[in-house]
Amino acid sequence: MEAIILVGGLGTRLRPLTHTIPKPLLPLANVPMVERMIKNLPETFDTAILAVNYGLNEMEKYFDGKDIGKKIVIVPEEEPLGTGGAMRNCFDHITGTTAVFNGDVVSSINLEKMMKQHVKTGAKGTLALWEVDDPSRFGVVELKNGQITQFQEKPEKGTELSNLINAGNYLLEPEILEMIPTGKKISIEREIYPKVAGNGLYGFPFEGYFIDSGTPESYLEANFKSLGKNGTAAHKGASIRGNALIHESAKLKDCIIGSDAIIGPGVEMEKCVIRKSVILSNVSGYGSVIEECIIGPDVSFKNDLTRSLISPKGTISF
Repeated sequence: MEAIILVGGLGTRLRPLTHTIPKPLLPLANVPMVERMIKNLPETFDTAILAVNYGLNEMEKYFDGKDIGKKIVIVPEEEPLGTGGAMRNCFDHITGTTAVFNGDVVSSINLEKMMKQHVKTGAKGTLALWEVDDPSRFGVVELKNGQITQFQEKPEKGTELSNLINAGNYLLEPEILEMIPTGKKISIEREIYPKVAGNGLYGFPFEGYFIDSGTPESYLEANFKSLGKNGTAAHKGASIRGNALIHESAKLKDCIIGSDAIIGPGVEMEKCVIRKSVILSNVSGYGSVIEECIIGPDVSFKNDLTRSLISPKGTISF
C-alpha cells in the first residue's frame, strides 16, 4: 500500500528557520519530521509518496540512497497545487486504497484501527477527526452513524453541528482522487469532500493528541511529544533534570539540561541551562539560560534567551 505525505508547503509560520531548512526536514526529537512520519507507518505500507513543491532539491538530496525501510517516491510540483491537486499529481503511483497525511501534523491516531473501520464500512473515504473546545475557528463536520453528512465552515458559537474538525489524515479510494482535476490548484477539503458527504464519506474520531507543528509554539510541543519518555539518561558533561534528549555527538560541559530539552548533533555548550527548548545542529553557546527557544542550526550565543526562534537568517520572539 501507498501513503501520500503532503510536504510542499513554505513553512512561513516558522520563518526565519525555514529560510535554511524546508519544514519537512526540521527535526522532531532529532529525526526529520517527514522521516519520522514514514518510519511510523504500519508495515502494510511499503511505499511513501512525497508531494513536494518548496524544498524539492533538499528533499531529493536527503533521501538519495537513504534506506528507511520503505520505498520513497518524490513527486514534484512545478507550481503549488493545493492539497487536492498535490494528491492528484501522485495518482500514477498508487495501486488502491491510499493513506494521505499532512506532513506537519503530529498525532496519536491509530492508523491500523482507522483502516479496519474503512474496510468494514466500505467507505470511499475516511477522515480522521479531532474534537476541539471552540469550533468557531475551524471547519467542522456533522457525523451521523459514523458517516460525514455535511461540512460547516467556522460556525458561530452555538450554531456548530459538532466539535469535530478535520485532523489532516485520510484513507481514500482511487475514485475520490479521480474526482480531482489534473494540473489544477484544488483544495480537497473545500472542493471535493463536500461533494462526497452523505455518500460514502466516513469519520474516524480519535483521542490522545493532535498537533499542527507549523508554529514555533506547536513545533516545540511536537518535539516534546515525539521525545516521549525515550530521553537521554545521563551525559558526562551535563546534569539532566527530567526528560531530555542529547545527541551522541554533542559536547557539553557544566550544563543543566531539561526538563523538555532536545540537543542536536554537533552542539557544543558550556555552563548553560537549557529547558523547554530545541537546539538544532552545530550550535555553540556559553554561560546562558535558554528557555522556550528554538535555536540553530550553526548559531553561536552567549546571552540569556527566552521565547525566541533563532536561525542564521535572524531572530524573532514568539
